[in-house]
Amino acid sequence: MPVKTIGVMTGNSLDAVDAVLTEFNNGQMTDLSAYTIKYPQSLTQAMLRLRSDLTVHGGETEFLKKNDFFDQTVAAYTSLVAETVNVLCAQAGTDKSEIAAIGLHGQTCDHFPPSVAGSEPPYTLQIADAASLANKTDIPVIYDFRSDDLMNGGEAAPLAPVHNRHLCRDLKKKGVFPVAFCNAGNTGNITVVSEDAAHKESVSGWDIGPFNHFADRIVRIKKAEPCDKDGLYGQKGEIIPELLSVLFDTIAVTRENKNFYLQSPPKSSDPAWYRLNIEETCSEYGFENTLRTIEYLSAYSYVHTLGFVPEAVKMPDTFLLFGGGWKNPLTKSDFQNLLNGKGLILTPHKELFSKIYSRFAKQAQAEFSDTFGYSGEYMEARIFADMAYCRIVGEPFSLPETTGCKSPTVAGIYVLPQTGKKYLLETLFERYRTADIINNNWSEKYSRAAKGWQNRRR
Repeated sequence: MPVKTIGVMTGNSLDAVDAVLTEFNNGQMTDLSAYTIKYPQSLTQAMLRLRSDLTVHGGETEFLKKNDFFDQTVAAYTSLVAETVNVLCAQAGTDKSEIAAIGLHGQTCDHFPPSVAGSEPPYTLQIADAASLANKTDIPVIYDFRSDDLMNGGEAAPLAPVHNRHLCRDLKKKGVFPVAFCNAGNTGNITVVSEDAAHKESVSGWDIGPFNHFADRIVRIKKAEPCDKDGLYGQKGEIIPELLSVLFDTIAVTRENKNFYLQSPPKSSDPAWYRLNIEETCSEYGFENTLRTIEYLSAYSYVHTLGFVPEAVKMPDTFLLFGGGWKNPLTKSDFQNLLNGKGLILTPHKELFSKIYSRFAKQAQAEFSDTFGYSGEYMEARIFADMAYCRIVGEPFSLPETTGCKSPTVAGIYVLPQTGKKYLLETLFERYRTADIINNNWSEKYSRAAKGWQNRRR
């Protein structure tokens, strides 16, 4: 039976709410409609302040309780998500009773996974008022997806790989396999769906490190613009080898002072520990040269990370691009050139890059995911439509090989709107047999695996 869900994503760029209505039918995903509402500047600033406050308070959730500013920020955020969903439903002409659930990611405010935590207790923090969203939309909400994975020993990220594997069912029919999915947001992450010599399918994925993060910050600081649109400023600069080397070694360093680029998967990152003195660097190398070199590093790090693709599996030669970072033609061109052995390669990495190139069965190609029928603009939102569907049918969405969790993990918890709650409960049970997973005792406006979750579970 076809199942319709809505996926909602708000990323670390703090720029918009993306929502997509997707139908799932016999293994096929079809996007029916999508809608975006930009963050008002006031909400962006409030989220930045909240992140900063949480950093000062060490991520402690006690700071959030009886905190008017936190409550106001979550209320504004949830209202914007509700508006996006309601407009989407109206635009699609879809009766809300046909929608099984909203898959809500929430806004990440802190992330301290096992790969970074070391001997300290890991945690992850997303905020949202799921109960309010359910009431404002009259649609059940499934949310807090990352907590289940982290509580099961995983990184709680990335969540894209299983979704990307689902897309590969269709891509294989189109002759596109093996394939790598490359997401260029504030942080970059990659999924590799391939097979070994015995044709056994393999899926793996990990965060790469900063992508748009520094380029956007530099342009905001120096030009008061949100990003380097169409590479306008970067194209005036040069790639500085010395600076590229320094950036690779220093801008993504964990709390244990390890270079994130060099850490083996599974791994996930957080903007809280991306480091660069922008004023000092621009003063030394110039604004345009610094920007151009950082934009090059975004592409460079993607090719470098292919060294982590297990040798037992086939190296993909098709790379599907999505996320705003690839809209910069400089970075996209850099990536395509680097995949084919053209461009600056740092001396310490030449042997690694040569080995990567030797594993390509044919000339590597980087294309936007839209080329193959999957909107790149709504790829991340669709992940959470897919996660909601998988929660409904009880299918795991994170695996030991994607997040490092101890066992395949079904993620997310339900909340129902007060209006028609009994009817919805009966309808969900009749359609999806999910009554056993709907009731939960969590009512906070932040994720279950926020700091201190280990003590709360005792």
